[in-house]
Amino acid sequence: MFISLISLKGTNSYQQHQEIWSLFPDRPHAKRDHLFRVESVEQGLTKALLQSAIKPITSDSASVLQSKEFNLLLKKETHYRFKITANPTKKDSKSGCLRDLATETDQVDWIQRKLGGAKVTVTSVDPKLVVYKDHQFTKLVTFEGVIQIEDVEKVEGYVVNGIGRKKHAGAGLLSLARMA
Repeated sequence: MFISLISLKGTNSYQQHQEIWSLFPDRPHAKRDHLFRVESVEQGLTKALLQSAIKPITSDSASVLQSKEFNLLLKKETHYRFKITANPTKKDSKSGCLRDLATETDQVDWIQRKLGGAKVTVTSVDPKLVVYKDHQFTKLVTFEGVIQIEDVEKVEGYVVNGIGRKKHAGAGLLSLARMA
């Protein structure tokens, strides 16, 4: 896998999604094998963290600022700092419709359920409304905290495949950093 810092010109998550696909040319029918998370927006440029199965290549609409290959070497019972931007939702039992979880308590409960196979302590919750397309909005929440891995295989799956919905809009990328 590769982890890259990229720069995007798009102002909404739909444009950003399109620009990220441009980093993987000659793959018109490829299945999405990348996840991204917006890290900052400065002077009209968006910097994002991109995790991908293949190395991205700078295009006309997106730039690869840094890129490195990494191997996922997780260890059971080890503590890691984590960060993830996600779209916490719940299916309404009566209507069957998906609803964004509104309270911080519900959002923290959601991420703890999604990270089954690990003990999770959330230290920061930052909700934001993200413009998807013109007048369409998506509610994303960035979680940070500490995770202690109990089931290495499950947590590896979360890192590789992402967590939750709206991955095309910059949600789902779970980043882990081993604590000293």
